[in-house]
Amino acid sequence: SIQFDVVSALLSEYKMGLGASKATSEELAKMHVVIIGGGYAGVQAAVDLKKAGIMFTIIEPKEYLHHCFAALRAAVKPEFAPKVAIPLKDAFGDNFIQGSVESLDIEGKKIVLDGGREIDFTHCIIAVGSIGPVPARSEKLSISEMVDEYNEVGEAIANAENIVIVGGGAVGVEFAGEITDKYKAKNITLVSSSEKLICPDFDDKFYSNLDYYIKAADVKVIHGRVANLSELVPNKLMKQTVVVGDQELEADLVFPCIGLPPNKTSISKLIAPETLDQNNRIKVNGCLALEEHPTVFAIGDCCNTDEFKIGIYAMKHAELVVANILKEASGGSSSPWKVPFVGMLIPFGSSAGAGIMNGWQVPNCVAAMLKYGDLGTAKIWGIVGVKPPK
Repeated sequence: SIQFDVVSALLSEYKMGLGASKATSEELAKMHVVIIGGGYAGVQAAVDLKKAGIMFTIIEPKEYLHHCFAALRAAVKPEFAPKVAIPLKDAFGDNFIQGSVESLDIEGKKIVLDGGREIDFTHCIIAVGSIGPVPARSEKLSISEMVDEYNEVGEAIANAENIVIVGGGAVGVEFAGEITDKYKAKNITLVSSSEKLICPDFDDKFYSNLDYYIKAADVKVIHGRVANLSELVPNKLMKQTVVVGDQELEADLVFPCIGLPPNKTSISKLIAPETLDQNNRIKVNGCLALEEHPTVFAIGDCCNTDEFKIGIYAMKHAELVVANILKEASGGSSSPWKVPFVGMLIPFGSSAGAGIMNGWQVPNCVAAMLKYGDLGTAKIWGIVGVKPPK
């Protein structure tokens, strides 16, 4: 799901300062942490390790952190696209390697890159994330290719009249909101296999707020499964028929927005099958480490913590793991992972939406400031320490 860090504003009781560690500089100098993956979890880990003075290497196939929180707005407004790609070389210099990890030797404490280079580590953080369809995600390796991709999607949206979005989760709903926020006259149909949009876990007020904005934007919601999804051509301007039960929807643009499964291809190169759960996520203990391997961690969407898979949790995973690495260096005990909050902010355009946090409804005036307005763009660039494009 596409979420923004509102914890600092709403949950001040949940803080994990790195300053508590009393590890000596000699102890820290012995460490080298390898981070596999440059999404929210991996980048947050790199930021915290850099602040702590621990040597690290972060490895990611793409040259950028894809700021997925804002990806759907970039698809509708391509001029926004450069703001959703944060160059990792600018952030981390020579500590960043653009490439792929082909194997992980846990016992030998080394990784092998796609070109054959070996890198030793004292600790390893696996943060390979999840995958998903364009435009919520992008597999383009360069920023220029990603921007071109969003330009193509944006042009298709601009020229389409009847758009069908398949998927009633956060991605599908937010995408409908972004499109209708810019284009008032387009016919948008949202197809959801579930009766409740987003997820079934929140109260009636949350869903009534969401339903209000969906109806106000004249977005049609159809409940059911798309029978011919595999036959449809996604993201391309062309006449197609979407079959939902006994209904046939005529569309000239179809966007699949279903699920964000773990990055199985990357995970299978690193971890033995018996270390995965039934959803192909890496099994971790209470401190986010692999069982019997306390210096190898899995965080973010690729690990099997029982919670919503959202960006802020991934970043909080990273904070905890780095804090525990520092505690280890000073002879302390690791702290377990605790879910910091339960809730979501679901924008429906740039100024409205539905938000809930630990059972409390978040008013639009607050949520717009925290997320809806710029979708966390200024905050994430600030965390990484790179100046955003104007």
